[in-house]
Amino acid sequence: MFKKGLALILIIFLTACTAYEDEQGQAFMLQESAGKGQEASDRAKEELIKMDEVLSVRGIQHRDVMIMALHVKQKDRFHLKDVRKQAFDSVKSLYPDSTIHISTDKKIYKELAEAEEKIKTDHLSNDEVEKELKKVEAHVKE
Repeated sequence: MFKKGLALILIIFLTACTAYEDEQGQAFMLQESAGKGQEASDRAKEELIKMDEVLSVRGIQHRDVMIMALHVKQKDRFHLKDVRKQAFDSVKSLYPDSTIHISTDKKIYKELAEAEEKIKTDHLSNDEVEKELKKVEAHVKE
């Protein structure tokens, strides 16, 4: 009886933890931020969100440097290196001449979310976008 109860609790726990992640992901687009040069990052987000492992994508770009952060499904976090490699290859095929950084780090994801919000609300000039990008890029390389 104890084993059946424990098995039941374990099954309920596992299904509850992954049930909400089965939905299609979300890419946070910056299209409405016309004039900020974020079209390439939006296109890359559309490509990355097609991946089954990805729940949501954040990212910014400046000139030929692009940084993307992925929020990966919990069950796929065991093979993050493969997810990053697949994402990198996907974006690199779209923009072969660009410098691309892909991260699954939640800190980078949060920093990119804040930078996107600043771009959307038009609080950043092109120079400030470059400064934000360099700041996040430094954290990616850590």
